[in-house]
Amino acid sequence: MAIHLSFEGFSGTPEELQRALRSGKVQARDLPLVALVDQALAQVADLQLAERGALLPILAELLERKLRALLKLDRAGDEDDAAEEEGEALVGLLVELDEVVRFLMERAEARRYVWPVPAAALPRDGRLARLSVGVLYRHARRFVRPQALLPTVDRFGLAEAWAWLRERLQRLGRARFSALGLKVWSERTVVFAALLEAVRQGQVDLRQPRPFADLTIEYRPEVDPKERSA
Repeated sequence: MAIHLSFEGFSGTPEELQRALRSGKVQARDLPLVALVDQALAQVADLQLAERGALLPILAELLERKLRALLKLDRAGDEDDAAEEEGEALVGLLVELDEVVRFLMERAEARRYVWPVPAAALPRDGRLARLSVGVLYRHARRFVRPQALLPTVDRFGLAEAWAWLRERLQRLGRARFSALGLKVWSERTVVFAALLEAVRQGQVDLRQPRPFADLTIEYRPEVDPKERSA
């Protein structure tokens, strides 16, 4: 089963639509982008495919292009060029989607006659005895302090984290998050949560030059709560 597309002046598969675009029989700016995406999604949803993982990236991009078409995000002054590029890219995606659907259907048909076989058991060293968690704990406590085996009580909350951070920012005025000296993830998480609350209250400014770059924290003098509410 191939994906079938139709609109005024054309009816056929995505491959045939791509050939019509390349030959000039169909103009890219005349493509109903939203309608084509809706037709393809409706036909894929009706398929009884056992494996759909390979379709997800293509479907996600199709939805993105549908949203862009609905919001009309083409640049002003380049509408014809933008429509042509968008139309050709969309048809290319539809062709790719059709090929993936065909492949999955052929593989699903071929796997109908394959009997599932359980995985072989992994070899186990017979010299190793089966030990319970309690026995392992008794053996481990001989080599470490008992406190190391118990969960730690976290007394470093948001208020303590902000007091700790504010005291450093008052001295420095500006600091990078990576230079705060936080060594474990629990400390970094609590301090970052306190930092977000401080941003919300207008006590600090955060700057990040690009995604995933280090954060620069700039301290702002505290404002009287009455003035802030005013």
